Amino acid sequence: MRRYQVATAAVLIMIAAVAMFDTRGGALPDPEGGAPGGLKGGWYPFWSAAIATVALLVVAYRAGVAPGSSQAVFSGREGVMSVLALIVPMIALVVLMDRLLGLYISGALYLAWFGRAIGRYRWPWVAASAVVIPAILFVVFESFFRVALPKSIWYTLGLPF
Repeated sequence: MRRYQVATAAVLIMIAAVAMFDTRGGALPDPEGGAPGGLKGGWYPFWSAAIATVALLVVAYRAGVAPGSSQAVFSGREGVMSVLALIVPMIALVVLMDRLLGLYISGALYLAWFGRAIGRYRWPWVAASAVVIPAILFVVFESFFRVALPKSIWYTLGLPF
């Protein structure tokens, strides 16, 4: 199990390194003040990839020095079912998001599924998170950043999302 963790961390570190290389021009604030707020477009991707690299190095180190685990990746039917409980809703989210329910409605359903089925939260918390989080994302991306994210099939009928 240890070598798989180290190998996975190594692959993700390489992906983060590519992201850092591609966005290195925006890594530091713009000293000339040409960019709004003094930050260039590559600032966030560069530093998030740098933080991910540090975290992945810690994971690889801990996996390398920790005693080996004798457990298999899928320990029986229960292990497979727990992985499927995560993967199937994620696939459904992607399928439903593309030109059917849009990001906000499919995201709300996804949050509700995880909150209730996986997290076992009570219905008021599930409903609140399934409504509030997509609403915040809508306001941030559609109003502040003016970035159009995938809309539902009801968008043409006047539903804002």
